[in-house]
Amino acid sequence: MDKLRAAIIGCGNFARGQNIPNALRSERIEIAWLCDPSPEALEKAAALAGREVMRSRFAAEVLDDDTVDLAICAVPHAEHEPTVVAAAEAGKHIFTEKPMAITMEECYSIRRAVKRAGIKLCVDYNRAFAPAMQDFKAAYLAHRANPRQAPGAMEVLPAEPALPEAESSTLIIRVQDEMSSYGPVHLDWHTGRGEILGETCHWMELVCWLFEETPCSVYASGTSRTNHTVILDFISGRQAIIIFAANGTFRFPKELYEIADHAAFFRNVCFAENQVYGVAEVEERKIYPFTYDEKLQFEPREGHEGHVAALNARADHFAKTGEWLNIGYDKGHFNLLDSFARAILEDQPAPVDDRAGARATYLSLRAIDSIRLGHPVPVNTEDWDQYIW
Repeated sequence: MDKLRAAIIGCGNFARGQNIPNALRSERIEIAWLCDPSPEALEKAAALAGREVMRSRFAAEVLDDDTVDLAICAVPHAEHEPTVVAAAEAGKHIFTEKPMAITMEECYSIRRAVKRAGIKLCVDYNRAFAPAMQDFKAAYLAHRANPRQAPGAMEVLPAEPALPEAESSTLIIRVQDEMSSYGPVHLDWHTGRGEILGETCHWMELVCWLFEETPCSVYASGTSRTNHTVILDFISGRQAIIIFAANGTFRFPKELYEIADHAAFFRNVCFAENQVYGVAEVEERKIYPFTYDEKLQFEPREGHEGHVAALNARADHFAKTGEWLNIGYDKGHFNLLDSFARAILEDQPAPVDDRAGARATYLSLRAIDSIRLGHPVPVNTEDWDQYIW
């Protein structure tokens, strides 16, 4: 087998914006089915995937097709567990949107179904597969392994004994978005449970990937629905701070990542630009391409400035025409899906498996607990790294 026959279950905006285009782009995937209870969503998805693709309103019909190898699940959060379990029991490999599930009981149910079926599951925590983020982590880890301080740094404290803090790292993730991004299905207590579970789970998993470590405690404040701050502490002394603001603007890039470590500073500006300070005498800067729609008809510029220009051009275009253009940058969506398809075909481990998916859900739930309690809460390994028989 050199190509996977895939069924896309859930054909809403995200599937049409990411899953379908990325599956079409991959040489390892062939879209066999589209599934959604909405005839309108199916029609829009078919226009993208090709009208010869089979369509159904019922997941059971799709999963009953023995020729389907891969189920790509983009259903609402509350439907992840029953959809994924059904796909696993049907013997399909599974690529599911985040979060993997919204309770730890659901995580256990999914992980048990995956283990018993002997199939592979991948959760779409895509940020780590963005080219800019790959380079960001590589530069940071290379500096940690062999710290090189640029000339001209002040030395006030004596070299010995070194403070323990000097060996730690501090990561700040700032996320700003418009409140209109999040519809009722995201915010409803049953179907979405708010943006800590629906969005901040992304950065929980990314922090673990960047630091190659699981936090030992979580402290959060604000609201689990929208605006919040989460602090993750690690046994190593590292610390990560996630600041999520849903009252921002689409006219400015969504994400900023900054790491301070061993007299150096690393910045990733929303996947469009990486900057390194303090490692060499001259600032290191690397620019990454981002996509934009030709309809914007503006002179593209590179990096952060070009990204801002594109976002403002899109907003102006929307104000004039009511048409919202899908522009952006490489956040790793295609790379992760294609890597998972390769893992299936070559019988390799899934890039972001069910264990990682359970950890991200658990850390998100602990952040919600911390908001409710008003103090830090511990991370208990057995609560997320579940024993499954």
